[in-house]
Amino acid sequence: MRAGLWLALSFLLAGISTVVTRKNAPDLERLVRVVRWVQVPYIGLLLGDLSPRLMGLSEIDWSSGFSVGVVALAGLLVLLFFVRVWLQMSADAPNPNAPIGNFSSLSLIEHSAQEFHWCFLRGAVWDLLIPLASPQQSPQYWAVWIGAAIALPGIYISSKSHSDRLMSTLVLVTTSSVFLFTRSFWLCCLLHLGLRVILLWRQQPTRQRAT
Repeated sequence: MRAGLWLALSFLLAGISTVVTRKNAPDLERLVRVVRWVQVPYIGLLLGDLSPRLMGLSEIDWSSGFSVGVVALAGLLVLLFFVRVWLQMSADAPNPNAPIGNFSSLSLIEHSAQEFHWCFLRGAVWDLLIPLASPQQSPQYWAVWIGAAIALPGIYISSKSHSDRLMSTLVLVTTSSVFLFTRSFWLCCLLHLGLRVILLWRQQPTRQRAT
């Protein structure tokens, strides 16, 4: 049940940091969010209150997870094609002040931290559900999707545009699906970064034409 305390602490810090930074230091909101995503689960792991196995950090079965991951990635390519078409057909209205998507070293750190936070949510919920499950059943399935549901409000609060929210939701759903079969933070993180690179690279020309 100690994992529930870290979930509660994460929610509390998310609310406080968002309100404070947006009111007093909006330029620091992104940095504070990244620090919070990493700091809370990292301290929980150091104190032994969170399970690295449930977060997908250790005890990974690479042999079985790899084949399932390949199948999941193949399905993802098909999904990504249709999403890309939809984004081009329903791009945001022209706005000279709209940011153009790009990818930098800071983006790599930010999105890696976001995936780490999502795996923290999955692992913490999984830990909470274990006492409620029967010995013959694993609560992993429900933990993954409850964790995704918990992450959704944060996406819609932190993202600035409809396309950014859609992109983050797509990444959340796909990495959650891969985690469900592979139980690997590392594979999910690589997939997360790959999706961000592809989607931002595809979006940039569209937004440049719009401006």
